[in-house]
Amino acid sequence: MLGKIAFFEADDRPDIAADRARILPALRQQLPSSGRNAVVTPVLGGTLGICFDAEIAGEKRFLKTHLPDAAARASLAREADILERLYGKAIVLDRFEVAVADGMSRLCLLMPALAPLTGPMQSADAAAMARECSERLGGWRSDDLPSFEHYLASAKRALNILSDRGLLDQASAAEVSRLIRLLGDRFADLPATLCHGDFGPKNIMLEGMAARVIDWEDAFLGIAGYDYLYWLTFMENRPFLQTAAFGRTGLAPEIERAILALVVLLKSYLAVCSGAYLKHAVSAQARITEILELR
Repeated sequence: MLGKIAFFEADDRPDIAADRARILPALRQQLPSSGRNAVVTPVLGGTLGICFDAEIAGEKRFLKTHLPDAAARASLAREADILERLYGKAIVLDRFEVAVADGMSRLCLLMPALAPLTGPMQSADAAAMARECSERLGGWRSDDLPSFEHYLASAKRALNILSDRGLLDQASAAEVSRLIRLLGDRFADLPATLCHGDFGPKNIMLEGMAARVIDWEDAFLGIAGYDYLYWLTFMENRPFLQTAAFGRTGLAPEIERAILALVVLLKSYLAVCSGAYLKHAVSAQARITEILELR
């Protein structure tokens, strides 16, 4: 999520459609020239990654590359390292460079064409999957891994913006501010782990019958339990908030509530930055109030 916030906060953000159009001819030229009979078509949407569907030698594949800046390239390389640590060569089948007409070289990941989950995930399964990823990644760290302090800094900006725009009342803003301070004060004593950063239904897919967690471009060094609490805040998972918001992370209930408030605050801020909040059926005030009233 933090990468998406940074994208929309920037005044000079790149034109994703134009960049996709620059990369597509290079991919179409390179894949056949490397001995691969390939058909490549763009996948629309996305913020940080530029993606394509492909059929290579009769096999359906998925291609992912990055925006034209060093941070985006580093994020994709880090994602590839994480996926290989989690799943070996099952997800990242190949990584290669593509020379684009603008003179820049883009890192590209070749992956299998994964399928969406066949039905809704239960909260206990989501908690177990987040915990399993954390355990598999163990002590793996990247030199350029973002930290939880970046999230706290973004939360302070978010709180100011939502309050200034009248999207969050004074009492709610004061309570969220208290919870963010609590996270800052307690962070050093909380269990640290590598967090996915966007652990949601669309980023959990099937390779055959095996569930895989993909799209680690927003990975950061955070708090064990963060990813599960983040998962709860997706609209389709909101019913679990009343029954499964507490007690599944090993964290104190007040810390769990603070993380939920942080996530919903940042999601609301992202919606404001991107303009998506204008179409949302549930306001930022209502979503944050729902978290603050959890018992």
